[in-house]
Amino acid sequence: MLLLGYPIFVKINAMLQRFENFISEQALFNRNHRLLLALSGGADSVCLFNLLLQGGYQFSIAHCNFNLRGDESNGDEQFVMALAKSKNIPFFTRSFDTKTIGSNEKKGIQEIARNIRYEWFFELMKEYAFDKLLTAHHLTDNVETMMINIMRGTGIKGLHGIPLNENNIARPLLFATRAEIENYLKSEGILYREDSSNSSDYYLRNKIRHFVLPELKKIQPDAELRFFDTAQKVKAYEEMALELIAKQWKGLSEKEGEIIRINIEKLNQIENKPSFLFYNIQQYGFALLQVAELLNSLQVGKRIYSPQYELIRERTCFLLQPIKGEQVAFEILIEEKDQNVHYGNQTVVFHILKEGIQPDFTLKNTLFLNADNLLFPLTLRIWQEGDKIKPLGMVGMKKISDILTDKKIDNSTRSSCLVLQQYNNELVALIPYVIHNDYRISPNTTKILSITLNLA
Repeated sequence: MLLLGYPIFVKINAMLQRFENFISEQALFNRNHRLLLALSGGADSVCLFNLLLQGGYQFSIAHCNFNLRGDESNGDEQFVMALAKSKNIPFFTRSFDTKTIGSNEKKGIQEIARNIRYEWFFELMKEYAFDKLLTAHHLTDNVETMMINIMRGTGIKGLHGIPLNENNIARPLLFATRAEIENYLKSEGILYREDSSNSSDYYLRNKIRHFVLPELKKIQPDAELRFFDTAQKVKAYEEMALELIAKQWKGLSEKEGEIIRINIEKLNQIENKPSFLFYNIQQYGFALLQVAELLNSLQVGKRIYSPQYELIRERTCFLLQPIKGEQVAFEILIEEKDQNVHYGNQTVVFHILKEGIQPDFTLKNTLFLNADNLLFPLTLRIWQEGDKIKPLGMVGMKKISDILTDKKIDNSTRSSCLVLQQYNNELVALIPYVIHNDYRISPNTTKILSITLNLA
């Protein structure tokens, strides 16, 4: 861990003026607000600390020690504590066993760290009546975030970049690049801590930071500002579009208690029906492919399901309503042919491999069954308490509930897990985790059924 810079001193400068102008132009907060600053000790948050101090704002400091870098993490905490005491700023700190929490919740370290710190920040805000949480995200962070979202596949929201002022979180450094912040700290002689993990290329963000962005800036020197402007325009255009969507939705839907009636004739006048309908009902757990399937069917009584809702085609309208009783109402027959089944945000793809094609057991979320031994049609349904299967390599039966527990499947996921059942009620697969031992592929197998689970 490096300690960079020189002792803090205060003077009026161009950076402070830009800071004040940005806060005013974006209406982020004012000097009457009680502010909570997330301060890691790194260049960005120390810069924000100094600008708030120079600007005369009322603020307190919150620091998270994630205990991920040994003595470096403790050194960061001591540095921030000393900085707060030197300026008589109220200071909060909390230590987290981040690795253990991540292991228990089966999530990545970065995601866990983000979740636990914001949870704690909001606890502080509620307990001490802070008006705003301030984080030190800047223009370069914004470019990296947008690139990551694009590379992972994103909708409009992923093109917003980092929000300026949302959910009581304000980001007043989104006018400055990382280089501008570091130059400011150097010119002001301000001490800060350098996180050694920033030099690693293990994380995608760091790869973009070290390799992609420098090349991009050779082509477009003000790329960071261009990305920010684009993000703001996208957000503004989306807000206008959402106003129109809400107006159209109100004109063709009617809510009666828990039931929503959607007028088919009026819906047919919408140019992009699948996307329009999906946008308005996705909150109920439906997937775009399901919606498209329903719209392409003229069959009265045709239904699609999410874990808690069903959408039914009537003669003049679609009925959106909660599923009554147990979710086992979801049952679909699977024929001996290629078939796609949509349920909530899941799509199950059934495919009969052509003779001579060998199964690729490295495929994610894919099972292979010996179709020679299957008696079609099969039934695809939600698993129920008491369901059992004989897992691959086992002699006896095992409860589905125990398998899901062993695999540490969370409650929200396990409630919508699907099983494949033969006519005699024998389960042949728990998708996409387990196949029945008696239906495994053997050298004598001539027909193979592949089952792939895709999540929207």
